Amino acid sequence: MKIHKPTIISLAFLATVYLVMQWRGNTASVKKNSQSSSETQTEATKSDKEKGVDEAETSSENTTPEVANPKAVYTAYLTLLKEKQKDIEAYTWQAYEEDKDGAPISVETKGIAVADVYGDSTPELLFIDAEENNGEGAAIRANLHIYSFQDGKPVEIAKKENLDYQVGGGAVYNIFLTEKDKRLYLEQIDFDAKETNVLYLLPSSGNFPLEWDKQASYSYDPEKGLENDETSPQRSDEGFILYDKLVEKADYYAFKKRIEEKNPKSLISNFGGEQKKEASAMSYSEAISFLEKQAE
Repeated sequence: MKIHKPTIISLAFLATVYLVMQWRGNTASVKKNSQSSSETQTEATKSDKEKGVDEAETSSENTTPEVANPKAVYTAYLTLLKEKQKDIEAYTWQAYEEDKDGAPISVETKGIAVADVYGDSTPELLFIDAEENNGEGAAIRANLHIYSFQDGKPVEIAKKENLDYQVGGGAVYNIFLTEKDKRLYLEQIDFDAKETNVLYLLPSSGNFPLEWDKQASYSYDPEKGLENDETSPQRSDEGFILYDKLVEKADYYAFKKRIEEKNPKSLISNFGGEQKKEASAMSYSEAISFLEKQAE
């Protein structure tokens, strides 16, 4: 058969196109296979990471906290209090009573408590000590310390400086534990130009020392007095804050009511009334006697 020259050229062109297309297909196949291999490796790595997290969470969930030996705990706290005796006994102005002539007299300070703050059957030690005025003269500031027993020794897990002080208008406080959910709160009132009632919550976890979380506050003009009636209209001098945001009076009292429903139990307080009566706080001598008995 006679083939014309144009036909030969056309066949040659088609053959060239076919070879080029086949080469491109092979190249694309190599790239796709390479990408698939990379994606598979990435997914495997991701899977391993997720597996590790799941195993860690499962391990954490299945691990029961080891309960410390009670005698070891109380013995450690006893030793700690004896080391801090001077500073603890320097806090002398927690509460006052009046003598027969109406003059204020200081009564025994009860600034120590032992309570299971986290519900793990290991009690924590709370105590208040006084801080000297830069080493000059009598102490004028008091700080709260909270210790827990970890790794065979007492560890300070939280602190609240300037819990109480003898300058300005002073302060009153109530440290309480909710029995239903085991959360530790601190209510502190500062008496300055504008009186402020602040509620703090101690976090249940975090790096030591734990930082108190400010939950709520109520401020008012002391000349107009404290308004503790949630049904009365909000005054212009009153300010209510929840989680750093201004709120209405009703919202503030609703928040406080939810906490009251959790059965708060006062541990240490210089409030008057029921909080003071119900507080389980001890004086230094009472705490030493209590711990010695528990450590026997």
